[in-house]
Order: sequence, then structure tokens, then C-alpha cells
Amino acid sequence: MLFHRVARVHRVARASGGWAARLGGLLLASAAVLLVLPATAASAHAVATAATGTTAHGPTAGDVLIVVLRGIEYALLLLACGLALLGMLGRDLPLRLPAVPVAAALLASGVAVVIAEALLASSASAAGVIGYLTNGFTGLARVAGIALEAAVLEIAIVRARLSPVLLAGVAVAVAATGHSADVGLTWPGIAVNAVYLAAAGVWAGGIMALALLRVTGRWQAGGSELLPRFMRVAPWAFLVSLGLAVVQAAQLLGGPGEVLTPRYGLTLVAKAVAVAAIVLLSLLAWRRIRVDAGAGAVIALVVIAAAAALAVYPVVPKGAREAARESVASGSAAARASPFPQPGDLTMGGRAGQTMVGLTVHPGRPGVNTVRVYLASPATAASRARLQVQGRWRALSSCGGPCRTAPVDLRGGERLAVAVAGPIGGTAAFDLPSLPARDGTALARSATAQMNRLRTYRVAEVLSGFRSAYAYARPHRLWLRTWYADGVQQSLWLGSSLYVKTSPGASWRLKSKGTPAPVPYFVWDPFQPLVDARIVGTGTVSGVPVTVVTAFGGHGSDPDSVWFTLWVDRKTGRVLRSQMWAPDHFMDDRYHAFNQPAGIPRRG
Repeated sequence: MLFHRVARVHRVARASGGWAARLGGLLLASAAVLLVLPATAASAHAVATAATGTTAHGPTAGDVLIVVLRGIEYALLLLACGLALLGMLGRDLPLRLPAVPVAAALLASGVAVVIAEALLASSASAAGVIGYLTNGFTGLARVAGIALEAAVLEIAIVRARLSPVLLAGVAVAVAATGHSADVGLTWPGIAVNAVYLAAAGVWAGGIMALALLRVTGRWQAGGSELLPRFMRVAPWAFLVSLGLAVVQAAQLLGGPGEVLTPRYGLTLVAKAVAVAAIVLLSLLAWRRIRVDAGAGAVIALVVIAAAAALAVYPVVPKGAREAARESVASGSAAARASPFPQPGDLTMGGRAGQTMVGLTVHPGRPGVNTVRVYLASPATAASRARLQVQGRWRALSSCGGPCRTAPVDLRGGERLAVAVAGPIGGTAAFDLPSLPARDGTALARSATAQMNRLRTYRVAEVLSGFRSAYAYARPHRLWLRTWYADGVQQSLWLGSSLYVKTSPGASWRLKSKGTPAPVPYFVWDPFQPLVDARIVGTGTVSGVPVTVVTAFGGHGSDPDSVWFTLWVDRKTGRVLRSQMWAPDHFMDDRYHAFNQPAGIPRRG
């Protein structure tokens, strides 16, 4: 559609005179060049997939839908910027710009993009959508972009014009959720992307706006006077956007060879031939040689189709591909194929719906890391999962069975999220500490030692939705109460005798005699020593300052898939809270009443 409109203006410009024909030719060529660079960067995904030795997932129908919706939003944003520019250039002209319908279409497209992305990333769950829109800076940027587009529409309705300031804000919001996230979510990266969009809005959006005036019959109100004014601005904006496009491509690609993969070869060749043809036609137009602009528009459509075919694949930064190749060369195939942590890794457990998720960051240092994800049952080897880094989603590739992986450039302090598709799925969020994370082995051991010194303590537990209360007392006394839908059930362990009570008014009934009650006992005891304990942050539990430690509980060649998180009192060194993450086993324990009367019945 963009090049169709460009071709219309090109024909009008050619009929208007030599200088206008030059402008049309220049902008037709530049449009093709600027489309090539970002789309070519997107094709690097195949190289990264081959380097990591994983199974690649091609674009899904959802991916294609997002690309189409994003393309519409970008086109409308550029058109809005172009109309705002014409409004500034033609203040003394009786222009009637279609500000309101364009602003309304921009808002509608932005809302459609955010809704589609949120539903796709969150498996259409309400909690997942909320988490998607509030997860990190880019999640908030999406919401801010919608608010700014709504403000653009309000100004258009009230004042019949488009606000350049608000449109600049929309460009920044769009930039914060675009390819800048692939090269590190930093303000310089966002600024480059935002200025690139703004510059493209000046020249490409201006062309679209002029074409819109022509096809809607508003050209007579000053279009011929706007054209020479626009010509003085457009070439400079084109040069700025071209330079920034080169910068973005350099950030994402290691060189021309990065795109020459069998999967993309034919598409790239077709696009390159089409671009060469467009440039040739534009040079002829620049030299005032009569050419068929309609043919140029048709060839340009080939470029757009090729760009769209490549753009549905996610972009992997240059550094991630280089690190992936080094990882292959190192021969650490066993480590890459295992979803479980290796010595020195940062590992954390979480929950996505009904699926336990274990996340491991290798090697856990600033720079390019391999993120491995373990998906417990009821997830299967065919279950799809996505990884979110600072609000930007990307596909996870299969590394066998429950293992998923992706190379990610990390600096520390990011929020990662893993979305598991399907009815058993959801979204698990992980807040990374500064990298490398501090070793928490000594703290976990000392906290365990402190807990083992207790004479009495109580535990409030939630296990996969069921609530229980424990009271422990040395040497071998334990009182357990569990609340079910039909009431509370109690167990009383005195020495080696186990008693049960099925209702509050019933008497204790001896169930068995055998092993003495294990006191003290903690959920991580059977998995000692914990592996890869790392300090991941601080916080409070019931107002008490704590240090947060995560660790893996598996050992040996066939480890158990169990992760732990411990909240350790910074003053006493005791554990105030623990979480256990295992397949179909999500346990949250809170410890209290240390060395206080336990209130355990003395008789059965």
C-alpha cells in the first residue's frame, strides 16, 4: 500500500516538472532501501538456531498476525507524522487534513497490536495479560503508547490537527517495544529507533500524506505549493533514517554473510533483485528519462512481500550468535542439552499455571547467556513456551524432552518471564539479581543449622492450593491440621505413635506405631546439600528484613526436578519462608513461633 501511494505521487511529480520527478524517484528508491535493512536483520534467526544446535520453530499464524498488525500500525504512524509535517509546512494554506480518521485508525491499530500480543504471549489468561502489560519497562511502554495515541485522537478532534509532540511520544513508545530490545534495552538504543521512526515519518509519511491529499481530492487546496516545501525537507530526513537503519543493522548482524542461509537464500535473492530494479528505475527518473512508475510500484510490492516473509522470525543479536558458536566449539553438548543447572549457574524455580518451571542462566555473568527452561509435567515435549526479556517476547527452541533454550544478552536486574501455552500453561516471572549472583551456599547451610537448633516451631503451609498448619516440638512430637472442602483433618504424632482425627468432635484414633516423628524437619532436608545456591535479592517477611536465596535440589546423573527459594532473617539467620517447586507440587511454607509453646496435645 505504501509503495502504491508512492507510485501515485511519483506520477504526479513527473507530470509537474523535472524537480518533482527527481524527488519521486529518490523517495521511491529510498523506501525500498530502508525496508531491506531491518528485514534483513530479522533473517539472522536461522543462523543463531543453527549455531545453538537446537530445533527452530518457524513463524506461526500468530506471529504472522502480529507482523501484519504491527505493519499497519507503523504505516499509520508514519502517515500521521507526515500529516503533522504538512500541517506545519502549510500553516498559511487552506488545508483540510484528515487528522481525525487517521488518528482514530492509529489508536485502533495500536489497541489491536497490544491485545493480540498479550493474548498470544499469555495463553489468553487474564492474569497473563495483566502480567504482560505490567512486566518491565516495555510492558508499561505498550500501555503508554496506547495512552499517547488516545491523546493524539483527542487533540485531532478538538483542534483538527495532529500533535507532533504526542506523535514523537508514540514513536518513543513504539521504539521501546521494537528491535532496540534485541540489542539491549537502553535509552541510546531506544533513541536510535525513535529518531529512525520520526525521520521515516517525515519523508515516507510525507509522501503518504501527499498521496492521501491527491486521492481524496484535497490537492487543490495547496498541494502544489506544499510539494516544493516538502522537497527541501524530505532528502535530509531520508539521509538520517538511512544512516540510523545502517546502525541498527550493524548492531544486529555480524556482516553480509550472516543472512546467507539456505532457509532464506531464495527469498533474499528475490528481494535483492527487486531492490536493484527499483533503484535502476529511480535513477532513470532522476535523470528525467521516462519510466513506467506502475512497474516500479509492482516491483516494490515484491520487496514488501519478501520483507514480510523474513520479518516474522525473531531477531537474535550479533553477540548472542557469536557466543552460541563458541559454545558449540567448546563441546559442552551435555550441558546445553540438560535443563538442570551446572556448577556455577544461576537457577530459579517458578510456576506457570499448572506447570512447574525451572529456569537456569548459564554462565550467569553479564553478556550473552544461555537460558535453559525445564517444563515439568503435565507439560509435554510438544508444549510450546516463550521467553520474555524486559517485556519483549521471543520463541524458545527445544533442546530435548522438557528442555527449552534461547541465547539472551543479559546485564543483570532484568525481569524474565516464561509463558507456557495451552490450558495447563500460564506465565512464570523471574527477577534476576545483579550478575554474577553472589554465592548463597554458606548462607543456606548456616540457615539450615539455625533451624535445626530450634526446640519448637510452627509452620503455615499452602501445598498446591491446600492449607495446612504444623506444630513441631522436640524430641518427637508433631501436630498436623489440613483444611479440605468437607472440613479439617488432624494427625498427631507422639513419639512413634500416630493418631488421627477426622472431625473436630471426634476422638483421637490410633492409626499406627513405628518410626518416631521426625523433628525438626524441613522440606529441603531430603535434598541436602542444595546445589547452586545463589543470593537473588532482599525483601521482608511479615515486616522482617530477609535475604532471598534460590537453589536446586537435585543430585547425580538423574537429578530430581526440584527447586527451592529460602527467605532468611538477616538478624537471626533463620528461615522465615520457603518455597518448593516440583512437578505437581507447589509448596509455600512460613515458619514462626520459634522456641515458643507449640500447643501440641499430650495424649492420643
